[in-house]
Amino acid sequence: MNTAWTQFLHAQPPASGELNPNETGWLALSHRASIRVAGDEAADFLQAMLTQEILTLSPTHATRSALCNAKGRILSLLMVHPEQTAQGLAYHLTVPQDLRADLFKILKLYLLRRKVTLTQEDDWGFIGLINPTNNLLETLAIGHEPPPPHQQSALANGLFACWEHQAGSPRLSIQGPLTALTLVAEHIATLIPTPVAQAVWDCAEIHDGLPEIHPATYLQFVPQWVNLDRLSAVSFKKGCYPGQEVIARLHYLGKSNRRMIMGHTTHPQLLPAGTLIYSENQPDIEVGEIVRSAQCGSKDLHAQQFLAVIRLSHAHDALVVAQHPCVLYPSPFVENSPAQAH
Repeated sequence: MNTAWTQFLHAQPPASGELNPNETGWLALSHRASIRVAGDEAADFLQAMLTQEILTLSPTHATRSALCNAKGRILSLLMVHPEQTAQGLAYHLTVPQDLRADLFKILKLYLLRRKVTLTQEDDWGFIGLINPTNNLLETLAIGHEPPPPHQQSALANGLFACWEHQAGSPRLSIQGPLTALTLVAEHIATLIPTPVAQAVWDCAEIHDGLPEIHPATYLQFVPQWVNLDRLSAVSFKKGCYPGQEVIARLHYLGKSNRRMIMGHTTHPQLLPAGTLIYSENQPDIEVGEIVRSAQCGSKDLHAQQFLAVIRLSHAHDALVVAQHPCVLYPSPFVENSPAQAH
């Protein structure tokens, strides 16, 4: 790890666990990692591997996508960031830190004799900004008004910024070589002395309906179960990729009987991904599984919000998670509000 970056992180004051709706916050996104894909056939390789259209991407737009196995189960979610180089387009894949080594091995298995190089970018980091002000954006040489999701811009010294919000508060990530990122982070810290906790960013992503995959939920879900079709992370017009037949069949010939829905509960410990949800009246019936959770600014330290894959036939049941009642929020996937039914 870059020494200057490590020293900068250690020098920061304790993070704040809350952020007012219009307040600006920043944090290091230490749970993220990057894999670089470059070479003459990099675009074709990713086109054949991922759920989203890659060949039409340009350096001004990133995209969400997934890597699946042959049965359509998700190995990982990722962001694909094109970068213009002297040799053509290269791609930075933003992946979970706890899955990067496994994903790197899987991608290498599929390389065969393609003209592609894969690199685990160890000297690479990420920071996040929530509700960045126009003045801050101007100092970073980024346009004032938040554009549509996934628009990105190249910054100096190999850095680039990408807007990640869906419908909620504007959120911007900046990533790149740690030496350059440290200088930018130091400047941001002089303007906003106290960083926010990871939970603040997690809550913003939960409110935007953005799932995560971690070792506990590795190969547990198909893309439609975590709403990737609603998040523009799956293309149903592109050619083959691992799991494409299963995913396309569910899209064209069926209707998903499970969907990811937001909810809340109180529990003394944060619910880890993979925690099962049961019907209160039929405790032997498993009706869902936690995708991610976070404590979201409540004065009740035990209150937490979550995203969970729920069997839609049980969305109106009284539900229990880790022996505590939980309530689902209204969802477009359920005809009547689950919250009212509880």
